[in-house]
Amino acid sequence: MLQNNLRVMLDARKTGSAVAAINILNYNTARATLRAAQAAGRDVILQPSTGTVKRYGVSETYSMVEGLRRAFPVRASLHLDHCRDSALARACIDAGWDSVMMDFSALPMEENIGKTREIVLYAHERGVAVEGEVGVISGVEEDISAENAHPANYEDTVRFIRESGVDAIAPSIGTAHGFYKNAPVLNYGLTERLGKLETPLVVHGGTGLSPEAFHKLIRLGAAKVNISTALKQTYLGTARGELQNP
Repeated sequence: MLQNNLRVMLDARKTGSAVAAINILNYNTARATLRAAQAAGRDVILQPSTGTVKRYGVSETYSMVEGLRRAFPVRASLHLDHCRDSALARACIDAGWDSVMMDFSALPMEENIGKTREIVLYAHERGVAVEGEVGVISGVEEDISAENAHPANYEDTVRFIRESGVDAIAPSIGTAHGFYKNAPVLNYGLTERLGKLETPLVVHGGTGLSPEAFHKLIRLGAAKVNISTALKQTYLGTARGELQNP
């Protein structure tokens, strides 16, 4: 049976839209994300980072999100973002998470495929979906840092999907984690080709993209768009303002 993460991506693509995947930090950000999804009448993916999960615990994070999901009339998926720790991924899979994203993209292609495939086999036996990455997306995502991007190409991405068996793919198309120092140069041609594949296409580094870029990426086939830095800045800025002006 398809888990929520994969199902919401496939359903979004059928309607020519994409599902927002928000990097939650705690209870407050998870609740705020679900409230926003309810107000918009949209599905959503809640995706804590590995650091957040290690801080709060695998089962504790699942229980927190599960309780919130029951309180909001929206379809919400729980997804582990950018994981290089296979043991942590297996723990999330065993705890009932909907999906995990394995990021072995800094390794040679053979190793990326092999290590991702191991988790895919483990996850699929338990009805859990897996996202993988091809190429290296620049910027900083917690303890994962890459100064320079290594763009993906069509042939390598198709090979990775076929040999690893992933349910969703996040190729390096010119986006970056964190804030953009310059306007990104996006590979719309690759996005369009990959957007026609059966495997849902994921865009990382959504913070800072222009509305026009969002619309074009989604129109070309992106089914999931990740947002992390924008939420963190809003959360921290609001908390700072409340503390300075009680």
